[in-house]
Amino acid sequence: VDERLTFLQKEKSDLKQAVDDLDHMIKELTIKIHKQFNDSIKEINKEFNKYLQILFGGGKGSVEILQSSNTLTELEEIEQTTVVGIEDTSLDKTQNKDIGMVETDKTLGVDIKVKLPKSKLEGVESLSGGEKALVSLALLFAIVAQSKPPLLVLDEVDAALDEENARRFGDMLKELSNQTQFVVITHNWLTISVANIIYGITIGKEKYSQVLSLQLDESRDFAKN
Repeated sequence: VDERLTFLQKEKSDLKQAVDDLDHMIKELTIKIHKQFNDSIKEINKEFNKYLQILFGGGKGSVEILQSSNTLTELEEIEQTTVVGIEDTSLDKTQNKDIGMVETDKTLGVDIKVKLPKSKLEGVESLSGGEKALVSLALLFAIVAQSKPPLLVLDEVDAALDEENARRFGDMLKELSNQTQFVVITHNWLTISVANIIYGITIGKEKYSQVLSLQLDESRDFAKN
């Protein structure tokens, strides 16, 4: 019985140590994720304002984080109780906060504010469908400029744009294509004109679908010569 008791006590001690280590790791990750999210929003906010002004020829846009006082207090308490070394497991479990509350707080989110030029209306809700599409594109490009993904697929995102805005959309694609490869599904000839390679579907001689590819850089050189 004594040997069995010693074995179980050791198992219990190992499990407690594992729980303490996981609690410590969760706290550190919560603080790190919160900080990185705030830093990323600041950068996205700058780019969002920039692209919004390009698309609308002026105006102002911002992305703000919504946080409740409970969330902020909770994160501060987590940071205060987080120690440098994992080996320190003396924290009282009754003082540990439920990390899940940080993720499920209903007041935690992001608010998009927009003020368009020559307009008294403010807020995304008061915009027309076309204006909302432009605001969405400005935010999308702001996120792309900040996160720099290697590949991005856009499916008919320019469908609601007129020629002038489609031209601006194409200019932004060219600017961001230095860091991100874009695959754009579109019917807009202005968007197609800024592509390097075009893939299309047509009806071949045998009356079945045929994939057609065209490298515009080579076509331009061919046309010049």
